[in-house]
Amino acid sequence: MGALYDLENIESNPRCRDIKGAIIIINLIGVICSLSALIYIICIDCKKNKEKTFLSKIIIFIFFSEMVNSLSKLLQLLKYAFKDTRMNNDINEIETPRGIICQTQIVTSIIADICTLLGTLLLSYRSYEVIRGERKIFDREIEQRLSFVIIIVTSVIFSITFLFIDKIMTEDSITYKFDLRDRCNYCCWLDHLASIICHIFYLVPLGVNIMYELKIIFSLQKSYYQISGKNDNDDQNYLDLENDDRLKLKEIRIMQIKCIFYPAIIIIIWILLLLYRFFDDIAMYSIDRANSWDKGEDDEVNYFNDHPGLRISFEITFILYTIVSSFRGVLYGIAFVTFEEKYFCNFFRDYFCCKCCKNCLKIPELEDLVGNQNEIIRASSASDNLLKNSTNEGGQFNEEEANK
Repeated sequence: MGALYDLENIESNPRCRDIKGAIIIINLIGVICSLSALIYIICIDCKKNKEKTFLSKIIIFIFFSEMVNSLSKLLQLLKYAFKDTRMNNDINEIETPRGIICQTQIVTSIIADICTLLGTLLLSYRSYEVIRGERKIFDREIEQRLSFVIIIVTSVIFSITFLFIDKIMTEDSITYKFDLRDRCNYCCWLDHLASIICHIFYLVPLGVNIMYELKIIFSLQKSYYQISGKNDNDDQNYLDLENDDRLKLKEIRIMQIKCIFYPAIIIIIWILLLLYRFFDDIAMYSIDRANSWDKGEDDEVNYFNDHPGLRISFEITFILYTIVSSFRGVLYGIAFVTFEEKYFCNFFRDYFCCKCCKNCLKIPELEDLVGNQNEIIRASSASDNLLKNSTNEGGQFNEEEANK
């Protein structure tokens, strides 16, 4: 792979000395797979669906955000067209072509992260509105477009601000200049202290996402119990229900799958990513701190040579982190399939599964509803059908109507 498989001076990086080759391969494969999967799903979705609801637009927005994240990592390939100045005894305020590419990676990565997190928050909030029958915000086209503009502008301002903070904090650094930011990873990132602060900000939209996820779960579960008139899984009670109520219960189950699963996947991915980033930044900060940057490299070598167990822990967690971060576009795509089972699941069953697999993949409740309604997450009409007889004008659940 030539220069793309960059293992020069790897002996001076004991934290990733034994795994740098695997990190490079995982990143290249994962990023290319993620980018390909996202482009494919966007093309299929645009081809199959002429009219899109706001929920569908949010998902496509998140996909474009993740494409920016993948392209940011692929910028690494451009670095090898420029002279390697990593080992020059220059401080970080001296700009080099590789350093400029590194800063571009940092900015685009943060933009993608913030857009994904805020986009997911918007998705969770909108899903909660749809489920509760309280759709008041973002109903108009101008409000929907404005929400995307606000997210993008916020992401750009946030990313430039943190790059500026990083440059101030590391301008006198030699061992943590931009040319060396990819010494272990295959992409650049912030200085450890700036990274910790940045990820603390990431916790805010993530925490609100979790809150709305819990609200969605409780709201759907409450509706299910009130319509069924029971607090358990008694099959006989289900059989005694009217056909309309049975359909409503099936719709709730589908909504539980679709309105919970996608945001939950993103939340789980981000919890795993943040756990590693905090672990890595806090542990490495003492090594790369400002008052030891003139000899930080020797400190790092000596530290990990004296603590082999910690080095192995870093290697294992680093590989797991790399897998999740590089393949996260693929994971988002898989989650999106739950929204579009009418198109994607049928496609996979028809073209990629044997007869046995096709039978195993059939989900009766899903297939019963596919022919009778548009996708619930796509079309708000399904939630309207579910809630029109069971909610009053204020959006609160009407117990009398639900039990008719």
